Amino acid sequence: MANYISSHNGGTIDSAVTKVDSSGVSQSDLTKLNGVTASASELNITDGLTATTSELNQLDDKEVGGTNSDDIVDVASSQTLNNKTLEGGTYT
Repeated sequence: MANYISSHNGGTIDSAVTKVDSSGVSQSDLTKLNGVTASASELNITDGLTATTSELNQLDDKEVGGTNSDDIVDVASSQTLNNKTLEGGTYT
């Protein structure tokens, strides 16, 4: 089968493309994907991620080892804690 030129943007479509109509993908789905600016590597970072949007948003504007009261305590390094409440556990 020959290659075809798309009438809307001039892009080449080869004969190996499967029919979108029979795949369950809608024009709306393709339009959403067209707006994605992330690379494949960036998208693959989330492979296997089970966090919710809410859980990810809790990390927004937080710094690991930061000095603000709501920053994340880094247990892998020495850190001065101010405005932190430590409950339970063993501390050395």
